Amino acid sequence: MPTVIIKGKITKGYDHWLAAFDALEEHRDKDYGIRTLYRGQDLQDDDTIHVVMFTPSMEVLQSHMEDNAELIAEAGGDPDPDASTMSISSD
Repeated sequence: MPTVIIKGKITKGYDHWLAAFDALEEHRDKDYGIRTLYRGQDLQDDDTIHVVMFTPSMEVLQSHMEDNAELIAEAGGDPDPDASTMSISSD
């Protein structure tokens, strides 16, 4: 199971993003098998978040992101592909 480390920009503030992200935790786990290990705000940049997740596969993560693109945008995830980085590691 790959471990994914995401560093991303948000556009609507951390509290807004956090509430939306946490509200979808059960959906990510139940419907996609994606488990969040950590999520938090960068202490040096209020508009940057860090997320560490287990995903069954990168294809599953991609499907989740495509299926939920509107919810991600409503949460304040920056849609610019250059606003985020993703590292993929072994479990």
